[in-house]
Amino acid sequence: MPVRDASRWLDSDARNRPRPHAFRPPRENRFIGWISKRIAARTVRRKLKVTETRIDDTDLDRLRGLRGARCLLMCSHSGGFEPYVVMALSRRIGIDCYYLAAIEAFERHPFIGWFMQRAGAYSVIRGAADRPSFKTTRRILAEAKRWLVIFPEGQTVWQNDTVIPFQEGVTQLAFKGYEDACRNDPDASLHCVPMAVKYAYLGNMDAEIEASLLRLESHLLAPEADRSGSTVRRLRRLSEAVLKANEKKHGVSPAAGDALDARIQRMKETIVREIETQLDLTPRADQDLLDRIRACFNAVDAIVNGPAEALPYEEKLLQERRDAARDLYEDLWRVLQFVAIYEGYVRELSTVERLLDVLCLLEMEVFNERRIWGPRRCIIKVGDPVNLRDYDPAYRENKRGTVRDVSLLLESRVRSMLRDLALAYSTPLEE
Repeated sequence: MPVRDASRWLDSDARNRPRPHAFRPPRENRFIGWISKRIAARTVRRKLKVTETRIDDTDLDRLRGLRGARCLLMCSHSGGFEPYVVMALSRRIGIDCYYLAAIEAFERHPFIGWFMQRAGAYSVIRGAADRPSFKTTRRILAEAKRWLVIFPEGQTVWQNDTVIPFQEGVTQLAFKGYEDACRNDPDASLHCVPMAVKYAYLGNMDAEIEASLLRLESHLLAPEADRSGSTVRRLRRLSEAVLKANEKKHGVSPAAGDALDARIQRMKETIVREIETQLDLTPRADQDLLDRIRACFNAVDAIVNGPAEALPYEEKLLQERRDAARDLYEDLWRVLQFVAIYEGYVRELSTVERLLDVLCLLEMEVFNERRIWGPRRCIIKVGDPVNLRDYDPAYRENKRGTVRDVSLLLESRVRSMLRDLALAYSTPLEE
């Protein structure tokens, strides 16, 4: 099922970003909240083709046991559809949540923004010091009227088995909210709950794989080009065609004998360095490529969605900078999609799910549309919560170090759960 212009309903796929905005606070409405949970469950079934959702009773009991507690749900976002999944799950366990969402999700259509706010969502400008949003996050955590749902990766790469490093700012806000809660209750707790969401196909996907390969071959290969070989060999040929076109665009000449993965890595590094130079960003030594891509996205978001200048001439100059920054989105989306176009992702775990992840990204690059295949099973795993009260002494002694340690702990738990789910539920690829 192709989803044309998926940006209208999928935040992660929004390529046309909004102009400077006003903060969108949550305006919870019980009736809208009730409706939204049912819409989410229907969306999971119909649009996302998820006909079966599985969560262990022990995980359900773990969540139900936290009802009434101060909780921050920190969920994987690698599939791109997790907000719908979490909202549908909240109905099942009988809780209400607030949701932190990127500002562009509110500005696709006036009614969508209005509805989201009343369903419990509020906005944030990614990569910016969005003080109204940060203040609201701290208040929500301190008051503990509802749970809060945040996707700490901040970006999705549409590789369901991949976890981007968690943004430490999310954990830092959690500690700030915990500190605020302790002012009124010295025995306060704040449970950070790691969650992983995995999608797996329920039927034979050979026909869908073949159809996707044929579509891509018709647009990427010359009529006389070789189309024979195994599925993986054909995928490699398509990936190489996309790579070759982008090498030509960016003036990158591969060295003789370079392996495909090495060429793809050089291409990604080239594009990211170009964007970092234009944004005047200097990557840290410990940043991997995915983290650098996210930093670039955040920097562009901060420029495009930032506050207006007071003086007309300064606003004119800022508008020129915004226009130039918007032009970087296409290259950023392209390099993000390139992340999946490498042999290692399928070779590391040769599954139907990983193969279709890569085909999906190739179709997004070539046709600018996302295909959703099914039927699928959605598996939800809940990890052991991290109670920030247990880390309070360490936090008081070393705030930055403790924030980093807790972020890495939560990230590692989500990564481990997702890996286990991939091994348990994915379909092996027959070559």
